[in-house]
Amino acid sequence: MIISLRTEYDAALAAAVDAVKSGQLFIYPTDTLYGIGCDATNEKAVEKIYALKGREARKPLSVIVANLQMLKEYCHVDGNQLHVLTRLLPGPYTFLLKSKKKIPACNEEKIGIRMPENYFALAVCKNAGVPVVSTSANVSGKEDAAEIGEVDAKIAKSGAIPLAIDGGRCKYAQASTVIDLVDMKVLRKGAVRDGDKFEDID
Repeated sequence: MIISLRTEYDAALAAAVDAVKSGQLFIYPTDTLYGIGCDATNEKAVEKIYALKGREARKPLSVIVANLQMLKEYCHVDGNQLHVLTRLLPGPYTFLLKSKKKIPACNEEKIGIRMPENYFALAVCKNAGVPVVSTSANVSGKEDAAEIGEVDAKIAKSGAIPLAIDGGRCKYAQASTVIDLVDMKVLRKGAVRDGDKFEDID
């Protein structure tokens, strides 16, 4: 089932929140690319994503948090890191921070956190009350999708994802910039919002 945000926003939000709460997968737009989401704290749901993408076992997945309060629930944040986060979020960035508690999506010392510049993605996370997995809607190593029609056919037709949300073309249409806030360095250059500067990051 595909639901359009432009014509059925409320229905799309309700369906996506229900998918998260019921342990299902769904495809959704962010500010950067389309992603596959689920409850990042639900082990069975997370395992479905690994199997579907053919992703290396236990390679950590990034997660979306609704706000800084939720971010602090799952991550250790010091003053310098908080300064960067409050300046750049929401935005097209993935920040690596020290994990405060292990979750199925990431059982590592560091966790990749997103707070996208996309109201729908944040609303799903807020209404579901848990972090939502944020991983590209493709088979690992294949092309990313900036529009719903570009989602990998193997993913779209797998039968493993009962819900897809069509939000049109993603604003930045490229992968997020990845910034390690533990070691204060940019790990991957991707989407950058006009005017954002990284003078306080090596």
